[in-house]
Amino acid sequence: MKKILLIFFFALLGCDQVEPQKNVSEEDNMWTFEDTDGTYIQWLSEKSNANEMLFHAMKHMYNVERQKSQTFFEKALEYDSNLFAPHVVLAGLARKGSNKEKMHIDKAKELVSNNNETSKLFVSLLDIERGGANWPLISKGAHDLWSRMRKLEPKGKLIHYFYAFTTPGYDNKIKEMENLLKEIKYKEGDNNSMPESGDHTYMIPPIINSLGYFHYAKGDKLKAKKLFEEYIDSYPNGYNPYDSMGEFYFNVGDFENALIYYNKAIDNYPSSIPARTMLNRINNKK
Repeated sequence: MKKILLIFFFALLGCDQVEPQKNVSEEDNMWTFEDTDGTYIQWLSEKSNANEMLFHAMKHMYNVERQKSQTFFEKALEYDSNLFAPHVVLAGLARKGSNKEKMHIDKAKELVSNNNETSKLFVSLLDIERGGANWPLISKGAHDLWSRMRKLEPKGKLIHYFYAFTTPGYDNKIKEMENLLKEIKYKEGDNNSMPESGDHTYMIPPIINSLGYFHYAKGDKLKAKKLFEEYIDSYPNGYNPYDSMGEFYFNVGDFENALIYYNKAIDNYPSSIPARTMLNRINNKK
C-alpha cells in the first residue's frame, strides 16, 4: 500500500496559477497565463531559465516523480534565488527535522513577505504539522488553507487540484477532481472557476492517476485499473504511470505483472527509488 498511503496523505505538487511571464518558451506557455487580478500564487520568475526549470519541476511533482522534480526545483533556485514557492516544495522533500528542511522553511517565509495574500497562504502550509513525504501540500489541516486560497482565486488550477485532493471523503474527492478534469479537458464548468487563459492539459495525466487511487480506495478495482491504463496512455514517457500500475498489481497479489510494470518504470527512469524498493520487496517474497 506504499503509494496509496503516500498519495492520499502526503503526495504531489504542480503549478499553473502564476503571474504572467513575458518572453517564455512555447513549452512554458503550457502553464502560464494572464494574471487578471493579482490573486494567483506568484510562482514565476523574471528569468526565463528559472521558469523553464519550474515548468519541468511542477510537471514531475504533479506526477509524483519526486526525484526528478527536486532536481528541477533546486535548479530553478540556482537561476533565481528570490523565488519563494520552490522552497515550500523542497521543505517537504527534505528530511524531517534536518537543517535543510529548516532552511527551506525560513527562506520561503522570508521571500514571500512582499507577495500577495494567496501566496502567503500557500507558504503558511509550512505551519501544518508534518505528516510524511511531500508535506505540507496534503497533510492534515491543509484543506482549510486550500479552501481559503480557492476562495481568493477560484480560477487557479494548482489551488483547485489540491483543494480537490484534500476534500474530505472519497466521493467528494472524485466529484471535485472530475470537475477539474472537465474544466481542463473539455473547457466545461463553472465560469467562476474556469481559467482565463493558458493550456493546462499537462495536468490531465496526474488527475487521472489521482482518480485511479481514489476509486481503488473505494474498492472499485476495475475502475482503478482502467484509470491507471489511461494514465499510462496519457503520459507514456513518465515513470510514475508504470509505478502506479505496478502497485495496483502488487496490491491485488499479481506479482508477475507487478514486476513487469516496476521494471518499465525503471526503464524510463533508472534511479526510481520507489520502483526499485518494490522490486526488492517482490523478489524477497519469492
